[in-house]
Amino acid sequence: MLFTPQPFSLSLTPNPKSPLLLLPRTLFRCYCSSSTQSLPTHSPSLSLDKWEPFMKKKVVMRVGYVGTDYRGLQMQRDEHELSTIEKELETAIFKAGGICDSNFGDLDKVKWGRSSRTDKGVHSLATMISFKMEIPENAWKGDDDGVALANRINTYLPNTIRVFSILPSKKRFDPRRECNLRKYSYLLPADIIGIQSHFSEDEIDFHISEFNSILSVFEGDHAFHNYTVRSKYRKKYHARKSPGNGGVSDRTKASSLPSACESESEESDVGDFESGRPTTLSVKDQSHESSESSASNGFSCKSSSLAVRARWLYEPDEKDRLNASHFRKIFHCSCGKLERLLGYEYVEIKIWGDSFMLHQIRKMVGTAVAVKRKLIPRDILSLSLIKFTRIVLPLAPPEVLILRGNTFTMRSSAGNDTRPEMVSMVESEQILKAVDEFYTSVMLPQVSKFLDSSKPPWAQWVENLDKYSSIPDDQLDEVRKAWRTWKENYLRANPASDA
Repeated sequence: MLFTPQPFSLSLTPNPKSPLLLLPRTLFRCYCSSSTQSLPTHSPSLSLDKWEPFMKKKVVMRVGYVGTDYRGLQMQRDEHELSTIEKELETAIFKAGGICDSNFGDLDKVKWGRSSRTDKGVHSLATMISFKMEIPENAWKGDDDGVALANRINTYLPNTIRVFSILPSKKRFDPRRECNLRKYSYLLPADIIGIQSHFSEDEIDFHISEFNSILSVFEGDHAFHNYTVRSKYRKKYHARKSPGNGGVSDRTKASSLPSACESESEESDVGDFESGRPTTLSVKDQSHESSESSASNGFSCKSSSLAVRARWLYEPDEKDRLNASHFRKIFHCSCGKLERLLGYEYVEIKIWGDSFMLHQIRKMVGTAVAVKRKLIPRDILSLSLIKFTRIVLPLAPPEVLILRGNTFTMRSSAGNDTRPEMVSMVESEQILKAVDEFYTSVMLPQVSKFLDSSKPPWAQWVENLDKYSSIPDDQLDEVRKAWRTWKENYLRANPASDA
C-alpha cells in the first residue's frame, strides 16, 4: 500500500442553507499497487468538489424528507418521470465523494440498508440508512454527532431532503432488523371527523374523545390481514413431484416473505392509488386475488347485487392463508388535541407499532374515519381483526403520513441494549434540533397544502368514502353470526380460555 500526502482544497458553490464540513488540510490517498506500477491518474469523471477518501467504512445516516414530489423512498428499477429519495441521496453522496465511480448506480455494492420504506407522497423525519461509505480522514474529529459530514452531503441535496447525521457503525448493524418501534403521525383535517370551526371546546372534546375510542381498538396484537395486500406477506409454496404417489405433486413450503419483525414496508411503492374508489369481491371469484384487489384504494363504483365486501372464511383457503407476518403489534394509537396551521384546523393521529405492512396505517385511518362518519358500523373494527374474516376497507390518502421517530435494540443482546451510534441518532439534542427545524420550516409548510378538506386529495376521497364504503347488512350479519358460532364452539371446547 502506498500513501502519498495530498494538499486538500475544495472548489465549492456553497449552499447558504447548509454549513460546509471543515476538513483537515492534509489527506492521504490510498492505492493498492505493486512497486512497478505507476499511480493512477485522476479520473476525469471525478469532480474537484469531492473529498479525498481515506478509508471505506460502514456508516449509519439519519434522513428526513418531504415525499410529495417523489415516487417513494426506495430506488426503482424502471424508468419514471419522478425520482426517488434514495436516487437523490446516492447522487449527492457520490458527488461529495462518499461513493466511488465503480459502485455508483448499484446500491447493493455499498450494502445499502434502510430501517423502513415509504411510498409516493409519504414523508419522514427518521429514516435510518446504513451503507459502506468512502470517508475522509478525521471525519468525526470534534463532531461526535456527525452533523458536519451530513451537512457536506446536504450541499448536493434539494431543500426537501435533509441528512441530519452520519455516524460510524458496526458491521453487524442492520437498521431494519434492529428497529423495534416505529412512530408514525397522520395529520387529518378536523372537519373530516365532524369538528367544525364554530364548535365549542366541549363539542371539540366530544368528537376527539369519540374518535380516540375508535382508534384504541387497534392497540394490541392483532391480525391486520384486512389492512394490507395479504399476498405480499404470505409464505410461498411450490409443487414437487413425489415418487411415491404416481407423480402427484406434493406441496412444499418455499422461502417465506419477511417475518413480522422484518417486513416493515409501510406504503411501499406498488402502483397508483389515487382513484379513491373501493373494489369489491365478486361471488363468482371470492379468491384471494379478488379480495386483495381491495388494497388498491378500497373503493369501486360497482353496485351489483353480486358484490361482496365482507365474508367469513368457513373453510381453509390454500390460496389465502395467513401466517405470523400478517399479525402486528400496535403499542399506541390515538388522536391529539385540535391544532391549527396556516389557517387550517387538524388533528394528529399517532400510531406506534413494532412494524407495519403495506397500506396498514392508511387503511387503519380510513376505516376509523368511516366508522366516525357512521358509514360502517363500529363492530367492523373488531371483526376486521379476526383472522377468519375477509373485509374490504377504505384507504386514506398518503400525503399527510409522516414517519416521526423510531427506537432500536440489538438483536444479539439478551437485554434492551442499543448501539451507541443509534442512541445518538435518536436522542442527541443537536440532531433533534436539526430535525425539529426541518419539520417546522420545510415539512409543515409543504404538508399544510393538504390540510384543506375542500381540495385534493380530500374532496374526492370523502365523496367516494361517503358513496361507496358501506357494507351490505346481510354480509355483515353473516360475518357476525359466524363469529358468534365460532366463539361459542371454541369456548365449549376450551372452557378455561377467553376467546
